[in-house]
Amino acid sequence: MSPILTKVRHVRDAYECLKNKPYGMIEAHDGHLAFVQIRPFPKFISVAEAAWIGGWTHKRIQRNRVQVFYNQPVQHKNFLVAKYAVSELGTTLATMRAAFRTFMEIARLKQVDAALCQVISKRVTDRVMRYWGFEPHHPGGRGRHYIRRFYGEYPAYTDWVEALEKTPLDAVSR
Repeated sequence: MSPILTKVRHVRDAYECLKNKPYGMIEAHDGHLAFVQIRPFPKFISVAEAAWIGGWTHKRIQRNRVQVFYNQPVQHKNFLVAKYAVSELGTTLATMRAAFRTFMEIARLKQVDAALCQVISKRVTDRVMRYWGFEPHHPGGRGRHYIRRFYGEYPAYTDWVEALEKTPLDAVSR
């Protein structure tokens, strides 16, 4: 298999592969990490595409699956960006947690200063973003942008997993 199409099933076992590759896709099924696929190029997405494709898959496909595309921008290697997430109608909070845990572990492995994301879906509330350690970024700007700053101080794996497990179900709207 080509190194460009590498699938990683255990994040901690693939430290060097994940540390040096700037683009990837995390896929979680049924509350567990399925794999991280290393991508040769970043995910390009428009707001219109996100609204159309995201809305279509979330309404019509009944699987417990989420895909999270992440980029480490060339100009800003000290940031990791959750670029795009596609969930489906049957996606549970446990599956979202599994993808998020993996994203945060990749941020720790890469030793980035911050993790960023833009939330378009109204189903992801401000409250759940605060529970997961994110704060609003560019509050006056367009869209809902969030950042989680590390600057060399990463929570222990068990600390943020525990915080995720305590996320109340009412923090995520349906």
